[in-house]
Amino acid sequence: MAGSLVNNVPKPMDLLQPLVQQQPWQLRQWQQAVKLGFPHKKHEDWKYTSLDKFVELPFCSASNQCFENLSYEGLSLGLDCYRLVFFDGHFLLRASDWIPKVKVTPLNAITDVESFELATSVNAEAISLLADATATAGVFIEVEQGYTVDKPIYLFHINSGGHGEVCSYRHHLSIGRLSECEVIEHHVSLSQGGGTSFSRFTMQVEHCARLEHTKLIEEGELQHHFGHNDIAVERDGYANSTVMMFDGGIIRHKTSSLFKDENGRVEMNSLALPQGEQVFDSRTYLRHQFPHCTSEQLHKVIARDSSNGVFDGMIYVDEGAIKTDGQMDSHNLILGRKAQVNSKPQLEIYADDVKCSHGATTGQLDKDQIGYMQARGIKRSKAEKMLTFAFAGQVAEKISNDYVRNYVENRIGQLVHPEPKL
Repeated sequence: MAGSLVNNVPKPMDLLQPLVQQQPWQLRQWQQAVKLGFPHKKHEDWKYTSLDKFVELPFCSASNQCFENLSYEGLSLGLDCYRLVFFDGHFLLRASDWIPKVKVTPLNAITDVESFELATSVNAEAISLLADATATAGVFIEVEQGYTVDKPIYLFHINSGGHGEVCSYRHHLSIGRLSECEVIEHHVSLSQGGGTSFSRFTMQVEHCARLEHTKLIEEGELQHHFGHNDIAVERDGYANSTVMMFDGGIIRHKTSSLFKDENGRVEMNSLALPQGEQVFDSRTYLRHQFPHCTSEQLHKVIARDSSNGVFDGMIYVDEGAIKTDGQMDSHNLILGRKAQVNSKPQLEIYADDVKCSHGATTGQLDKDQIGYMQARGIKRSKAEKMLTFAFAGQVAEKISNDYVRNYVENRIGQLVHPEPKL
């Protein structure tokens, strides 16, 4: 039977199988996930991110709650945008906007050609394949050639977050040649019960097209969020993607990018702010397979209390990809005695005449800087907050949208300057 398990499949896959959808492309993605096997700590990529609590969840589809009773306006960003709303694994067409010169096709109405695009990956892994296989909602977005979308497209995901409930989303964006588009991807949870969000978003940037993408993750304290985004850039294309990890029990997000022709430019950035016992895992994969392409990356983690932050990044340069310019920086702050950060930037280069570098720093706030500020009348606690905010703010500056950047800076301020508990 299509989608059935082979022998010796790990127990978590048995538990997740009832959530697999029956579209042919999704069954194929499931079979690939089964072959790869469910990740565990013996896998190098999962060494610092335990899934023990995740596999104990009673996996089930989210209950079909009435969206009309939900006041979602207070949960959204409130900016001027084209809003596409998703609730508990469903696309809410009536709550979403029409976008001029942009074709939006719901996941359940895609063609065979479109499903081929959904099944294509830059750097597939078991979790991304699971997201594909279990997706119940999503959209296929196509921007016409030579058109600049006048407002951001806002993909707004709301999950009830009930214990064990799984919500899976699968989106694809194709930006036609000479077009420009901004996309804001936002995930929130209503409950602290401990559900799971799977998110998969692939973006195709055609010749001379431009993409600005921001992802905001604000899940519940016990919610698991697993995301994997792909960005493919054609000749002279440009893409900037910034991921902000604010709230969640376990967050693991990966951005994979691929240059499909010459003279492309990609920027990938992330900020993770784990606290308590949260685990935030940020990963990137960037493949330079054509000459004269440029990439820049800035990734930061600020770990408080007993939290765990992870960054793992790879720049892969193919043979013949001459004049590649790839830069990756990972900088981390540890602000708790039991907090930890594990950072692993990597380069794999098979071409001559390239300029690639990576750098990583992990430590605490600079005592000399704190002393300098104290000598000028600034209290130590305020000095620490100012330095922490400035450290995190460098990633927020990568967001071009003023409204979104201000929102992000306010959220950073709330997290690095927590209000005292009464």
